[in-house]
Amino acid sequence: MTDTTSNAGLQAMIARAGQITAEEAEALDVTWKADEGILLPEPSASLAIQGGADGRMVTNADLVATWQHALEAAGAAGRVEEIEAAQEAGRAVRHSDAHLRDRAGAEEAVRSAVLATGVRDLVSDDEFATLTAAWRKVLGEV
Repeated sequence: MTDTTSNAGLQAMIARAGQITAEEAEALDVTWKADEGILLPEPSASLAIQGGADGRMVTNADLVATWQHALEAAGAAGRVEEIEAAQEAGRAVRHSDAHLRDRAGAEEAVRSAVLATGVRDLVSDDEFATLTAAWRKVLGEV
């Protein structure tokens, strides 16, 4: 990371991610998944014969593109610590006391907010707002 303020801020976000409650994790999960625009394939006889559906599809192309841009910008700028901080934040949610069956949305929401905060100087205001929206809605300002 480029300075100690940024490091301290990301460390605080990781610590907060590790302390989320079940209710907060659920809210993050629901918010993130709603933002993803998940589309599940319609059940049909032909899908059943073929072994079932191939999973969910994220239809919010802007969210996917924004995440990809932030990740690529971080990589191109050599910001490995910021990428690792985002991964650590996702693990913190997984190991928190919030016992949920499916925390994928909560983990993604936290990872995206930490990455966006770490590379704030590399993303636009709109991209930052997109990637931190779930965190800000559920946990407050980043």
